[in-house]
Amino acid sequence: MRLKLLNKRLRDLRVSLGLSQEAMGSKGFISTPGWVKIENATRHPSDELINKMCDWLEKEGHVDAAQKKALLEELLCLKYMDNLSPFVSRLASDYYKTLVIPNILRVPVKAIDPDLARFA
Repeated sequence: MRLKLLNKRLRDLRVSLGLSQEAMGSKGFISTPGWVKIENATRHPSDELINKMCDWLEKEGHVDAAQKKALLEELLCLKYMDNLSPFVSRLASDYYKTLVIPNILRVPVKAIDPDLARFA
């Protein structure tokens, strides 16, 4: 199964923060098996889960309020991009490229996936 962009981005975000799958699962907003399923694209995160994760990142000091807003916008954009028609998906992709993503949340060079390389 081909992984979706959102699932890849969440995995690379976790790696860039230096957290294990178990650590993400122990944060209270999702179980470890649930996080593994999201990274493997067998489960799709809800908007509420994405919100909770961004709130946690801000609370833990990984991002400030502006970075949290940008990350939330990015993740929701990626989530819904797969459900759009090809034309609208291209528009969404163009919009995604205009987002200012904080450097702390950028994918490390060694973790760049070919599908995400155009966004790095």
